[in-house]
Amino acid sequence: MPLIAVSAILHAATPQEQMNAALIDWVGAQNGVPASQVQVMPLDSRVAVQPCAAGFSFDYPFVNRENVRVRCLKPNWQLFVKVGFTGNSSQPTTAAAARTQQAAEIRQVVVAATNLSAGQILQRESLKLVQLDAEKVSSSHYLDPNGLEGQEVVRAVRAGEPIRLSDLRPAVLIRRGEQVLLTVGSPKTFEISVKAEAMQDGKMGEQIKLRNTESGRTLSGVVSGKGTARGL
Repeated sequence: MPLIAVSAILHAATPQEQMNAALIDWVGAQNGVPASQVQVMPLDSRVAVQPCAAGFSFDYPFVNRENVRVRCLKPNWQLFVKVGFTGNSSQPTTAAAARTQQAAEIRQVVVAATNLSAGQILQRESLKLVQLDAEKVSSSHYLDPNGLEGQEVVRAVRAGEPIRLSDLRPAVLIRRGEQVLLTVGSPKTFEISVKAEAMQDGKMGEQIKLRNTESGRTLSGVVSGKGTARGL
């Protein structure tokens, strides 16, 4: 997973434009198509892309190549972005990719390490990787457990059973009325944290409204973890 240097995308004005520019170049290189034929689908309006000082990292977490996971290490966050292709590149395949696909007989998939119940929040130890025959692996399976920690299990899953896309959903990390630690600024410059009350539920990466419990002022923040948010 190569990192895309921030200096290479300085022409993009906003964090989302920076992310999209780097993502388009990466997807084009991975699939052997011109960047002009790569499309990045719009994000949910509630998701705000935060600045990434360390540079973006991309990978395909699923069998299909319609979804790309975008990661940032500083600050630590991730998003799943849907991509597509225009013109004759709706189903891009390179010679190398074709050879890899033909040679792949065994694939690693994510399975439940223990019995999981509906509503359970995944922990690192909840999942593990096992090898399956490639013909038994579909685009609905997760191939990488990274980034799944903190997701909510939708249905009961038995130990050893592969985890599918439909089995998980983003967990609500902040609920309306809860106390939230809102952090504003950057660790490298000046950073402060204040306690605020959530005015709405929020999942990872979503922008929500908060109320400063001391001043009563309404603030906006992006959910960054359980009970935590970063100011805009």
